[in-house]
Formats: sequence, C-alpha cells, structure tokens
Amino acid sequence: MNAIVQPWQLAAHDPVATTTQRRPRLFRGLSGRQMTQVRRTFDDDRFADGDPVPRPGTLAPHVGIVLTGALREDVMPHDGPACLFGLTFPGEMLSPVGRHSARSQLHAMGATRLMSCDAETFARLMDEIPRLRMNYLAELQDRLAEARRWQVLLGRKTAVERVASMLFWFWDRLGQPEELELGLSRAELGQMANLTFETVSRQIKALEQAGALALPQPSRIRVRDPQALFEATGEVPPTQRAA
Repeated sequence: MNAIVQPWQLAAHDPVATTTQRRPRLFRGLSGRQMTQVRRTFDDDRFADGDPVPRPGTLAPHVGIVLTGALREDVMPHDGPACLFGLTFPGEMLSPVGRHSARSQLHAMGATRLMSCDAETFARLMDEIPRLRMNYLAELQDRLAEARRWQVLLGRKTAVERVASMLFWFWDRLGQPEELELGLSRAELGQMANLTFETVSRQIKALEQAGALALPQPSRIRVRDPQALFEATGEVPPTQRAA
C-alpha cells in the first residue's frame, strides 16, 4: 500500500538529522572504526545558553557540527547594531568560515554541544575516509541551496510568504516537532526576513487565524496544519513544477 505524500513533504530540501537520530549527515555511512577515528580527531565542546562560540582566525574552512542545542550567528555591520544572520540546528554543519566571519559572532542558544575540527586536520581525515569527503561535498551543496532559498525569500516573496517560509523551514529543520521553540523575538525574525517587528507579528497572527499555526505561548509555535503552512510559503511542490 502506497503512502499518500503531502506537498509540504516535498520541500526542496530533506529534513536534517535530529537529536534523536544516531548520526549527523556528515557522518552517514561511516563504519564504527571510522567513527572512532572521527571522535578522536574532532573536539567535543559544550556551551551554556548565550556563551560565545569561538571561530578560528583564518579564512580556511572550519568544520563544525551541532549535536544538541543551536547556534545563532549575528553580523556586526560597520555602522549600527548587530543583526541576526542565521541559525544552525542539531545535525547541521556550520557554514565554512568566509570573509564575512570577521564581522560575525556565534552564540549558543540553550545548552549546546558542538563537534569541530580545524581545516588541515579535516583535510587529512577526508583523504583517509573517502565517504567523509562525499558527505562533506553534499553538505556544502546543501548550504549553497539554503543560501539560494534565502535569496529567493528576500527578493521575491511577499511578507506573509517570508514569515511562513521561515517558520516552515525552522520546523522542518528541527525534525517537525509538536511545538516550535525558537528562542527568537519577532524583531529578530524580522531581521532575518528584512521585515519590521510589526509586520512579522501581523503575519504570524494571520497564519494563526487561517488555522496553520497555534500560539500556546508568545515564544512557542505549534504547526496545526503543515499543508496550509506550506501553501502559505508560495512554493510549488516538485511534482507540480515538473508537470
């Protein structure tokens, strides 16, 4: 018997590994011996809520995997206050260090566990474990696809589509939980979507009135109707795009 697949399950990206899964995607397919080698090579650090997370002072790629908790990246503009740039959830790989990183800061959101490895050591590890190299390239492709999605969000979508897209992506990336606890204010969501605090609040209220969301608490969101929330993003399911 074939399962009925809903359009919201056909988003352009697959749900990431959650804390309930054994391994992040970077380590999928590795043998037990190879995972032992990885654990011996990677640093395993824990951070409390709000702790700064140091990044190496180099432009070379730096590999980091969030195991539990989450990380937020704030960009420090040349003039004006810091603004929220992005979030990294459990199972996801940090974006490689780039030129913008000199003006960005990472902080833990909740109790956070991070596995990380410097660039040179990770390069040697990939030479020794070819499957790890394949996984790493796939992760980089996913990061590029995610960046493109944000460009579309900021450049082509309406206000309600931007807010619906953010909430749907966060919900999906966190493993589709019963309740979504982002730990972000409406103003911070607005920073990510280039919207005002008032506009974000109005659109969340509109999604609630449409039955897509419920707000048991101001900081918590329950996705009541994933289909309705997906449709509000303005995206077309792949099956319809191919038709």
